[in-house]
Amino acid sequence: MIPLDRLKSAPRSAWLPLTLLLLALSTVFAFGNDRAHFFRPSHHNYLSSYHLRIALNLSYEHRFLMFAHWTLDEDGAPAYSLYNRFPLGGYASIKLVSLPFAGSPSAQLYAARILMLLFFAAAAVLAYLSICRLASNRWIALTASLLTFSSYYLLYYNDMVSNEVAIDFFGVMLTFHGMVVFVQEGRFRRLIVKTCIALLLGWHVYALLLPFVIFGLASDLLRAGSNASALPVRRRLTLAASSLLRSRYLLLGVTALAFGAAILTFNFGNEYLALDGETPLTELPSFQSLVFRTGLDTVSWPWESFLEVQFLRIFLMFIPYGLVGNAGGIASPTWQTEFQDAIIRTPNAYPPLVTAWLSEFWGIALGAVLSAGCLIGLMFARQRILFATLASFGFFWTLPFSNQAIHHGFESVYYAGIPLVSFSLILLCVHKLSWGNRLIAAAAAVALLLFAYSSFQMSRVGYSAESARFNREVEQDLIAIRDMTVGAFVDVLNSGSAPAPPFEFNGAVTYYLRENVVRTGQTDPPRFIALRERIDTEALLTPQNRRFFLYEFAGLIEAYRSMYRSVASGEPLARAEFDLYLDEGKVYYLKEPCNRTDTRARFFLHVVPVDPYDLPDDRREYGFDNLDFRFSIRGLRFDDKCLAAVELPSYPAKSVRTGQFGGDNEIWSVEYVDEDARLPSEYESIVSGDPLARAEFDLYLDERVLYYVKEPCTDEDTHMDFFLHVVPIDIDDLPSGRREYGFDNLDFRFTQNGAVFDGRCAARVFLPKYSVARIITGQFDGADRVWEIEIDLGANE
Repeated sequence: MIPLDRLKSAPRSAWLPLTLLLLALSTVFAFGNDRAHFFRPSHHNYLSSYHLRIALNLSYEHRFLMFAHWTLDEDGAPAYSLYNRFPLGGYASIKLVSLPFAGSPSAQLYAARILMLLFFAAAAVLAYLSICRLASNRWIALTASLLTFSSYYLLYYNDMVSNEVAIDFFGVMLTFHGMVVFVQEGRFRRLIVKTCIALLLGWHVYALLLPFVIFGLASDLLRAGSNASALPVRRRLTLAASSLLRSRYLLLGVTALAFGAAILTFNFGNEYLALDGETPLTELPSFQSLVFRTGLDTVSWPWESFLEVQFLRIFLMFIPYGLVGNAGGIASPTWQTEFQDAIIRTPNAYPPLVTAWLSEFWGIALGAVLSAGCLIGLMFARQRILFATLASFGFFWTLPFSNQAIHHGFESVYYAGIPLVSFSLILLCVHKLSWGNRLIAAAAAVALLLFAYSSFQMSRVGYSAESARFNREVEQDLIAIRDMTVGAFVDVLNSGSAPAPPFEFNGAVTYYLRENVVRTGQTDPPRFIALRERIDTEALLTPQNRRFFLYEFAGLIEAYRSMYRSVASGEPLARAEFDLYLDEGKVYYLKEPCNRTDTRARFFLHVVPVDPYDLPDDRREYGFDNLDFRFSIRGLRFDDKCLAAVELPSYPAKSVRTGQFGGDNEIWSVEYVDEDARLPSEYESIVSGDPLARAEFDLYLDERVLYYVKEPCTDEDTHMDFFLHVVPIDIDDLPSGRREYGFDNLDFRFTQNGAVFDGRCAARVFLPKYSVARIITGQFDGADRVWEIEIDLGANE
């Protein structure tokens, strides 16, 4: 054992592991705190801004209620969106560090994120000190702590402004250190104090207390039973009951429950008074939240999906992010995207994995194996109660709250105990080898490098010169809007429609304008409205802005009325749930009557160009441009009408497909296709020359356009897909992903590229711009090729 009160008398080398740990932890401050990237892509900015708003709203004036936003009812009284289900301590600490920077939203967010990193670093130090005592080896503690804290979840969420992650995790590690000191030295009061501090920060510590109290009581009962084995049964039961009542473990549990109940009573009482003292307990927002999070309002819990998700997350907790991440961002592989869509529905929940050998199945299986291995290792460990408590507390939290844990990736940080225990036990076994000390020293050096590298990789996620410029412009725009609308309500969500992605943008808007935002339920129309779309009208109040624009609400409504009358006077391009109109390079969506339900779902808009090489490079493989949007970004509701406008790309479009979708399902869709696409008018010109080759279809080549024609032609000729493989003269002309195959794949469907008219068929395909050696083309039905022809273009030339 290494009692910490003897560190002063320890040799200087005893301080080296702790010094190295602090140096490693300093990298998260050095790499991850560029103020220009507070709302950088894919970095939980919506949640950070939401929780920071709750913290900044905490005040005596509002009776220390926790809420993100509030409105005024018809009598001018505040109506709160309450969030009183958590203790005050975490939000109070966030507000405390933000107070010196009042008036500077970016500085407040900067201070709050620094605070989160300080809690993260303190949790790592406490983990080190705890393992130091349990393993009696500082280098084992250093290595196990660094490997665990370099995992994806801990590094990705370490600066998320919230009471549920870094702050609450610190409270858990603080209490665990108190448990270690209590078991080894009997300092019970210190454990009580640390537990109460943790409960002031959050509820996750209960998941640590529950197994500790259960295992401790079981140990006391077994000890009492073995000491009284010779006594009669009744006497043994009496002694067991007496031992149970005197147990400090039971006292710890009772004290924690009483202290937590006092906190919850304060919160519920505050909530009850804020709702006019007439709302029953079971209808209070915090109580309803508890019911939802535990899944008590559902008929069945998704156990199979829940376990799959948790085992995959446990597996990822074992791997330092530097081994699986990349500096460019978080790019989900195909299997992971499907897995998320089907089960997790949490964007950016996981880092990229080495999918050449790892699959969804193996990720889940390895997580289960590692969990089982940790459980087996506990059977041979000293300090079994403490190790078992640390390894199991993650499941003690997620099992009761499975309805929340399956969706929230940040809950995965509470599985940190499993790798922390596993690495410690493995290193303890290594220490017994003849070369054990050298191996552990080498492992510590590797862990230091992995932590620093992982910290650097994570800090690069979403970083670019463009994102920095975007953030600066958004901040300047929102400060200008805030300064122009002091004391007035600003509708930033189009009269209460759903928040609009990207979340980092929406988070910035609602954070910067948190005191000027009108929410659903506001009866009077807002004086101003802020949109991401620039519309040149007299109602525009911020012509100098670049990313976000403020309008005088009444004037903007009049501009939209005029636009609606002008567009609706023509013939629609197509009719569906919304009527579609095309005018001067813009597609308009019109509907009357229209309500918020009609505009809540996201719109998709896919544009297929006549020439696929007009597409941006990153869209060429898909064959269409993706212009999906939210109505709250591109449209407005007014006078029981809806109108949205989206500017189309400048290149000629062959077809446009649009509609709305919810989750994985289309709500409605419509496709406009340029039916002739100039093919009927060009037909005679196409067939006037000699064909390049004859097959089921005659093939003609005009510069880089390949035509397929047939006469007579029926639907049977066009229902099968076409394959078209293009072999370049220079293999380096191929996209990097196609070089191993040696050809470009331009397979297509006739409905995409062709037209049927007057008993004739004609289709058109643009060949790549590089020099082509030969093409292989034909049609296939399922896995079988119906006809095929190979053409040597070099010989043709």
